[in-house]
Amino acid sequence: MKLLAALVAGLFATSAVSASTKNDNEIQLTRRNMFIKADDELDVKALSRYFNNMNRKYKHMMRNYHKNTGKQHPLLRFLSDLLDDDKEKRGVTNLPLNDISNEQLWAGEVSFGGQSFLIDFDTGSADVIVNPDAYDPHKSKSSKSSGQSFETSYGDGTTAKGTIYTDDFKIGPISGKNVAVGRSTQTFIEKEGGNQGIAGMSFASLSAFHGDFKPFFYSLMDQKQVSHGVFQFTLKKGEGSTLTLGAVDTSKYSGDPAWSNVDSDQGFWATGASVNGVKINAIVDTGSTILTGPMDQVRQVFSKIDGLKTFTQQGQLFATYDCNTTPDITVNIAGKDFKFSKEQTGYGKQGGRCVLTICGQDQLPMNAWIVGDSFFLGASVIFDMEQKRLGFAPQK
Repeated sequence: MKLLAALVAGLFATSAVSASTKNDNEIQLTRRNMFIKADDELDVKALSRYFNNMNRKYKHMMRNYHKNTGKQHPLLRFLSDLLDDDKEKRGVTNLPLNDISNEQLWAGEVSFGGQSFLIDFDTGSADVIVNPDAYDPHKSKSSKSSGQSFETSYGDGTTAKGTIYTDDFKIGPISGKNVAVGRSTQTFIEKEGGNQGIAGMSFASLSAFHGDFKPFFYSLMDQKQVSHGVFQFTLKKGEGSTLTLGAVDTSKYSGDPAWSNVDSDQGFWATGASVNGVKINAIVDTGSTILTGPMDQVRQVFSKIDGLKTFTQQGQLFATYDCNTTPDITVNIAGKDFKFSKEQTGYGKQGGRCVLTICGQDQLPMNAWIVGDSFFLGASVIFDMEQKRLGFAPQK
């Protein structure tokens, strides 16, 4: 499935949002379908493995935070997750995005040293890391090796490790100098759909790169290549998904955004929220598929939804429902209610019943929910690095 997305840079004001509707530059993004089979049956075992691997990603983010700040992350759930475990290491422009992995990752074209490739945008991590055959520093006159190494994990279970370089960077007409890129020594992300890496868009305290190697959006802000430090995701099934850089596109939503402050020192795009009245900490993550949270809180949510049947798989709690119905799910975030539509509540089928897009986990390394694509499909989400806040508005 291919989705069109726009990536816009420029035009943003603090008190008023400027709309940009002309798409001058478009990039097609692709997405792998890992969990939904041809008959719409959900591969629950594969999804369970994905969640276990997603936990590894967040453990690495917690460790990065500890190394960068010397402090335990305030959302840390298990102190043991800070310990290294070898068994677990593993201007204005419009750019279209493609959907990869059935609403799991969102990718667009970038280039380092004149070498272009597709890369996934992930608000749950901080660094740009690419496969070894995507970027060859020896083919770039502007490449510089730092001589420093990195290692991190991702939600698909892969581990990337290699050397940090800096090079000329380009995304659409936006260019940056000396932008950090980690070149993995081995292929860490499957290339189905052409994607060749991860572009992290969280705050810098989660970075696996140390020293002066800032995330790519920080570099664009520092070099004044975007007018303002803001970006916006509007993700849809079918065509029309958009990522906007440096601006807010008001044509993507109805009404005014509701804003919630975030603590940038924590690294994650995290805010308070509730699901069917159950209060949660929410980490807003474009690199995640559905909503997943601590088991006790998810059980509370399930108890408030009629017609569910639950089952467990590898330490995770799932629920199914009659596909002819639409379960009542409402996420309140920044004081605004977002009621899930029919397409947001289900993620494949199991035994002839639809699987709910909420999952409970015993082994989440933090006291928070990971809020992924099933929420994004109903909201346009604004990430404001300058004012350290998140904005949410219903999609048009």
